[in-house]
Amino acid sequence: MNSGSTKTAPWQTSPNPYGFEPSAERVRQLSRRMRSGLIDSLRYIVGQTNGQIEFSPEKLEQYLAQAAQGPVSPQAFCLYHDLVVALETDDLAAASKLLNELPDLQAPQNGPVVIDLPNPQKTTAGQRYARFIETDFSAGFAILPPSPKASANCRAQIRDAFALMDAGDPELAAEIRALVLEIILAAGTEDPKKMTFDGASAFMLWGAIMINANRNDGEIGMVQMLAHESAHDLLFGFCADGPLVENSPEELFPSPLRVDPRPMEGIYHATFVTARMHRAVKKLIDAGILAGKSLEKARKDLAENARLFAKGIDVVHRHGKLSPMGEALMRGASDYMASAA
Repeated sequence: MNSGSTKTAPWQTSPNPYGFEPSAERVRQLSRRMRSGLIDSLRYIVGQTNGQIEFSPEKLEQYLAQAAQGPVSPQAFCLYHDLVVALETDDLAAASKLLNELPDLQAPQNGPVVIDLPNPQKTTAGQRYARFIETDFSAGFAILPPSPKASANCRAQIRDAFALMDAGDPELAAEIRALVLEIILAAGTEDPKKMTFDGASAFMLWGAIMINANRNDGEIGMVQMLAHESAHDLLFGFCADGPLVENSPEELFPSPLRVDPRPMEGIYHATFVTARMHRAVKKLIDAGILAGKSLEKARKDLAENARLFAKGIDVVHRHGKLSPMGEALMRGASDYMASAA
């Protein structure tokens, strides 16, 4: 997030900032860290333009002051990325447009807000969501607005999932509400012969997750989807301080969650989020709030998540070159899985 010469103070204030258990307070600290980096970088960039870009300094400064106090739109991070690219290519007109657009981005104050993907072919917001949600994901899959029926069904699943978490895992529910400002409902192809997606997230849309509204896995599946994608966002928040893995992106390895080989960063993420999914399901089972088919599905998913984690952690242990932060975070996941066995 920083633009070369700007630095922000360390965010870690708790005795165990890399612990595995959900923490809404830790998320708020990460949010302040992410916003501080964004603010410092924008001020540095503006200071280096020497008046070559037309924008309202007063309006931008008001926006930055507000950003220091509370959440910013997830789109602010990808708009910042586009601003850097525009300046690097001397596209001053585009840079001016972006700097004037930034203060108009509105951040949800009580997340998560569930929205349908705006049409990427007709709106700037829709195009931005589709372009940034995950580069290798969007290159291979169509990202479309959901149908009204699919959207309504998915919204009901999300409501039911949060009700379950509030009853059986309030810590996770609180963390997700602090971390995820926007849940974007989209749709992929319904052609069974083509690949589609379940969910997605990205560093440059930090605070947002995307869910395929066509999925129909019920509230137990949606709890895991929310745990899964929010865990990705959690890891992205840590990445503002440096990488989790130091393997080359060109090195590819078998993934526990995808059929195609993935870089170690992808394997690391998949392994960590699988442990978070396992924890979410186990909490609901242990709370005694599931019965019948819901309990049956939860037990089946618990075993599958344990199997996938074992597959992923084996690849991480054999091939991963983890940073100290990456090692600490994965150790927490491994310790949890060992205690839950």
